[in-house]
Amino acid sequence: MKKLFLALTLSISLFAYAQETKSNSDTRKFIDNADFTQINKDWSQVAEFKSGLGEVVSFFPVEAINLKTNEKIKSLQMDMNVIYKSMGKTYNYYKNSWIDIEEIDAFIFFIEEYIIPNIEGKTDNKQSVTYLFNSKEIGFNFRIEKNRRRISIFLKDHGITDHEHYFWTESQVNKIPALLVMLKAIK
Repeated sequence: MKKLFLALTLSISLFAYAQETKSNSDTRKFIDNADFTQINKDWSQVAEFKSGLGEVVSFFPVEAINLKTNEKIKSLQMDMNVIYKSMGKTYNYYKNSWIDIEEIDAFIFFIEEYIIPNIEGKTDNKQSVTYLFNSKEIGFNFRIEKNRRRISIFLKDHGITDHEHYFWTESQVNKIPALLVMLKAIK
């Protein structure tokens, strides 16, 4: 009987774990749950990356206010405007995502420890190295292959990465230190 009870308890626990979905940022939940929201954007502290196709990703600090309760939450907003093609047509895709204040320390650590020391890095032929940072709503990748360096930024929704709409650039890698300065300023 004890074995049956143990097996049943274990099965229920595993089923519950498998059904659990990853959540979005606290900022998105805060905004989604408020009836009326005001979002204050600080455009004086922007880190921006552009691709050769005219795509843009901007990071900047925001404060969201629930206008009914006057509750406030601060975070880092990322606006992404990318171009993609489908069935021979070109489309613009725009989305904003948030990095919670609690995630910024990890983002700073990632940039300081893994990207800045390797920003001029090179690899041997037929080798590459990729550094990955994952927050609740974005993935930030830094890849080195031979003497080429690339930033790729992916969006997530409930923990699922959108591999169809993403941003990448090789020409803007030198702007990563400006992102680090902005992150430190808002923390």
